[in-house]
Amino acid sequence: MGKTYGFTVEGWIRKLTKARDEEGNLLFVAEEEGRLAGFAWVHTHGAFLAAPYLRFIAVNPSFQGRGVGTLLLKEFEEQTRNLKKDWFLLVSEFNIGAQQFYEKHGYQRVGALPGFAKEGITEVIMVKKHERRN
Repeated sequence: MGKTYGFTVEGWIRKLTKARDEEGNLLFVAEEEGRLAGFAWVHTHGAFLAAPYLRFIAVNPSFQGRGVGTLLLKEFEEQTRNLKKDWFLLVSEFNIGAQQFYEKHGYQRVGALPGFAKEGITEVIMVKKHERRN
């Protein structure tokens, strides 16, 4: 993913430092014995200026398959549940494993954005319905 989108460690440090100080952003970090296992970047009203949007989730390759992604995804949902809005995210069309992961957790494909993040790559819009309780 980093090569495809041109991500660098320095770039992420700048983005996340800025995000930490901007209203509406939530950052979650998973660690084990001082090692970074993964992180999630959420915007509470990033989808259509109204609904929680999972901007990015990343799991350290050495921690993949150990439930870190599930933990971060559940934290995203729990921390934004009080908004009583559906949850949104984008996932690259070529990232089939991520799409299957989100589908396993109740997300459905609802649309596509060709060339949205990078020319030649389609982003799949996925949504999970908020459980509305009376």
